[in-house]
Amino acid sequence: MYNWLVVLHIFFAFLFMLTHGAHAAAMLKFRGEPDPERSLTFFNNVPDIQYVRYLTVAMGLFGFAPAFMSVWWRQWWIWLSALVFLIVSWVMYKYGAGYYGMISNAARRLIEARKTNVDLSAAQKEFDEARNAPNALIVSGVGIVGLAILLWLMRFKPF
Repeated sequence: MYNWLVVLHIFFAFLFMLTHGAHAAAMLKFRGEPDPERSLTFFNNVPDIQYVRYLTVAMGLFGFAPAFMSVWWRQWWIWLSALVFLIVSWVMYKYGAGYYGMISNAARRLIEARKTNVDLSAAQKEFDEARNAPNALIVSGVGIVGLAILLWLMRFKPF
């Protein structure tokens, strides 16, 4: 049973990374897209964030279940892994959750401003600020570093 739970943990971790990677790719691609209409199409190809949340829960359940079936729960690496995951999740939520809303709202306002010629410069400035916001770089960097730390902890179990 233990081995199957570990396999399921790894399986859901891969699915999580695939779906989450699509979101990260769309965020990074948006930074270089000057056309607001085209930038809105980036959101068509990403999975619903609700699926990512389900995968997070499944990954966590299938990760902690084998820890409690063995001696791992008594070692520090498992708890440090949980802490790293919570910190990375908080950063992702803080810098990533509202980013899509900020991007799509700024793009829609610029599209509307181009049609009506009302507040065009303000809408263009808002769109450019959304495009150049550091959110995508922050969540990508923290995600990669967090993943590296988690893999190190799970593979080598140093504590």
